Amino acid sequence: MSDWIQKIKTNENEALKEIYLLCREECLVWLQKDFNCSLDDALDIFQMSVMILYDNVISGKLQYLTSHIKTYILGIARNKALELHRSRKSIVSDDILNNIASYITSEDSEVSEAQIILASQSLDELGDPCKTVLIQYYYHDKSMDEITTLMSYKNSDTTKNQKYKCLKRLQNIYFSHTSKSLEH
Repeated sequence: MSDWIQKIKTNENEALKEIYLLCREECLVWLQKDFNCSLDDALDIFQMSVMILYDNVISGKLQYLTSHIKTYILGIARNKALELHRSRKSIVSDDILNNIASYITSEDSEVSEAQIILASQSLDELGDPCKTVLIQYYYHDKSMDEITTLMSYKNSDTTKNQKYKCLKRLQNIYFSHTSKSLEH
């Protein structure tokens, strides 16, 4: 087994290039197959995994490998893939707002006037600060940092948490209107 830690410390560029070539293809295939990642997500996860390995070596957090380098990289990639899936599950409600946005902005004839009205009413009923946060994020493409400053929140984590709560509220309002309209 090669001493990858020493290789990274003495010639990081060459070591990272070797690790990249040794692990890349297997990791990408594995992430796509076992975690249903897109090629772009798999590439991002793999590159992040290599950078985490590098950071762990340089910071002294990783001083020796007890497994093959591929096993270490795949372990990091696994954790990052699971983290990605968890974050996507928690933002599934983002799709609701995207649907609402498409209803409001769409010229598609399949979108009924009732759906547009319902989407707009739900957003109006949501009220501030939620309405402002969601509009800034989805319609004006503002970053969490920009919204944090605009809304005078403590930090971007607070803003992300607020956005999540607002999406949940919007989802509840939208679906309560939808179920009421189905009853009539």
